[in-house]
Amino acid sequence: MCFCWCVKGDLETLKKVLTLAVALAVVSSGYLCEVNGAAEPITKKAPSISEFNIYVPKELNERQKDLVEIGRYTASGDLDSLRETIISAIERGTLTPQEVSIAIRQLYSAAGLKQMNAALATFEQLREERPEFGVDYDKLVPKRVGLSALLGNGSNSTNMAAKIKADEASTAVKYNTFRIKKPKPQNRNRSRLGKLDRELVAAAALGTRVGKSNAVFATSKKSLTELGLSPQQIEYLENMLSN
Repeated sequence: MCFCWCVKGDLETLKKVLTLAVALAVVSSGYLCEVNGAAEPITKKAPSISEFNIYVPKELNERQKDLVEIGRYTASGDLDSLRETIISAIERGTLTPQEVSIAIRQLYSAAGLKQMNAALATFEQLREERPEFGVDYDKLVPKRVGLSALLGNGSNSTNMAAKIKADEASTAVKYNTFRIKKPKPQNRNRSRLGKLDRELVAAAALGTRVGKSNAVFATSKKSLTELGLSPQQIEYLENMLSN
């Protein structure tokens, strides 16, 4: 009986000794870390999966590229390239005729009044040659040649010819005459440019006119960054102006 009590007492003493040793080891390790200047334990949470999956665009979209081309060709006076850009943009649906007109008109300062007027004249000439680039470009009524045209040029009364022409216009099939591709439906009702679009086309004109190293162009790039363009997109813009 006495032997069992002694064994039990020794076990309890051993537990106390081990507990005390562990406590001393923890305290001493903390002291050593502090003395040696060891870094504190990292408590910051690891970034979530959504943070890793944030998409940063590296180049401009098709609409933005067309605006850049309009700005640079207006500033440089390359009217032939400007004409081709406008045709492509409207036929692909990235810009409407109203948006093209607004983009050119706001370049009186960035590109110069003379260059702006020349670009507007080119656009107006294009609209005369291509009626589908008019205000109702998605609801063009095609010209019809027939009895009404003959009567209108003949000896019949003007009122009769006008009445027949009006009747034909009311019954004519309205369709889009685009040769390549119809514009996207969401683009048909756009009649103005957003702030980013305006700043982008102006920056393209400024970069072409005064150079990419100019302080004015640097200010314009800062504005584009504040409006949401990434550094990669700004670099893409500069590469477009270099070509």
